[in-house]
Amino acid sequence: MKHIFISRWIGSAFVLAALSLTAQAGVLKASPAPPTPFLDHPQTMSAEPARAPFDKAWFNPSTRTWDRVKGFNRVVIMPVNTSYLKLKPRQQEDVTNMAAYMREQFQQEFAKGGKYRVVNQPGKRTLEIQLALVELKPTNVPGNLISTGAGVVAPGANLIGSQLTHGNIAFEAKLRNAETGELLAEYADRENDKLAPLSFRDYSTNAHSRRAVQDWAKQTEELVSTPASHKVPGAMRVTLNPF
Repeated sequence: MKHIFISRWIGSAFVLAALSLTAQAGVLKASPAPPTPFLDHPQTMSAEPARAPFDKAWFNPSTRTWDRVKGFNRVVIMPVNTSYLKLKPRQQEDVTNMAAYMREQFQQEFAKGGKYRVVNQPGKRTLEIQLALVELKPTNVPGNLISTGAGVVAPGANLIGSQLTHGNIAFEAKLRNAETGELLAEYADRENDKLAPLSFRDYSTNAHSRRAVQDWAKQTEELVSTPASHKVPGAMRVTLNPF
């Protein structure tokens, strides 16, 4: 059994290495989700690789608008909007839990970052972050169990099969001046399940989506807390971490 596991791991690692090369070229990146009415500038949003790692973004071009938030030292993360999701009845609990998890992760990342104090209400000297969960497709756990069995027989087959069983999650976000309501920036991103030779997240319906939320929270904190000349790196699409 040990030899079978090692053989599967090595075979999958070779496949993963090949996929990593394509991931660097953006081939494995999830295609952008259709914009929802949550966004104010869906037609003028574009990829901003020099600044943000998201599918599309828009930054207010007015320097005066940005000057007004210099020195702000508080941030409020508003409750996550889920009204644009097309839900099946059995998904409501998952969506409610994911929305709460998303808000909590963003609050934690800003608390760790230290530049902004996390507050509960919009107010003076406060940045306001509005989030919308616009897509939540669970991982196909039964399909991944079948792929795992195929990976024992043909190492690497589980990685190929995971492209057919992956889930995905998409969100949209706005950054506002909480004093004036002025929109500073907005962006949107969609992520598929990460690829790995072995991932325990494959056997949980929304574990991969929670990982994507963690990445988005870190990226947003870095984006908001750094100057415009700073490039926020994107998350890796492949990983050797099974957890």
